[in-house]
Amino acid sequence: MENYLDYIDAYFTGDLNPEERKQFEKRIEEDRNFAEEVAFYLSARQVLKENVQAEKKEWFRQLASGNSASSESRVSAPVRKIWVYRLTAAASVLGILFLSWYLFLQKPTSSDRLADNYIKSDLETLSVKMGSTDSIQEGLRLYNKKQYDSALYQFRLIIQRDTGNYLAKRYAGIVSLKLGNYDKALEYFQELERYVLYANPGLFYQALTLLKRNQPGDKEQAKQFLKEVVDRHLDGDDTAREWLKKL
Repeated sequence: MENYLDYIDAYFTGDLNPEERKQFEKRIEEDRNFAEEVAFYLSARQVLKENVQAEKKEWFRQLASGNSASSESRVSAPVRKIWVYRLTAAASVLGILFLSWYLFLQKPTSSDRLADNYIKSDLETLSVKMGSTDSIQEGLRLYNKKQYDSALYQFRLIIQRDTGNYLAKRYAGIVSLKLGNYDKALEYFQELERYVLYANPGLFYQALTLLKRNQPGDKEQAKQFLKEVVDRHLDGDDTAREWLKKL
């Protein structure tokens, strides 16, 4: 294992900035070896703290008994025994602690993480027809440049001119999702369900949005939508099937 002591210590002493703390906590979730190092650090720190307290108590006991002159030599032996005992106990504690920690890390994948991974892998960029200059393609180009507000404005203009434009509503929903406007995204995706299409991701996108929003009740509602996507073989059913195994 790598030596993470300084890095871990910096986290618990408050020396990391907010972004570094976020990366630290994410690494605990994803790196088993690192999680084990953190578990050991916490156990060892507690042992050291208790050992110092025991050492102080023994020192003052020796002073109180009137043997301060020889206290240094007399303290070393019992303290050494305490240290050995504490390390032995720490080994047992560490085993229990790491087992609990590991089991904790094996909990079902968090809803928002599933959504984040999908958004990053499948919705980071959207396909644009080369050479096309229509309004939809212009909105997609703005989206791919991460000019989300401008892209959303473009798609809304299209919807105002053509209230039945499926693609404009689909992309407006995706942009709203990227902007964190989950309620509006749900409205757009709910409208998609009204269209009779061979491949309609409306219900799947609703589940995705609920998982990302992750408010009370969202996860259960999303699971119901995902089950329906699988049962009806709707667009996104392969991904829905995998997510249901993890939720």
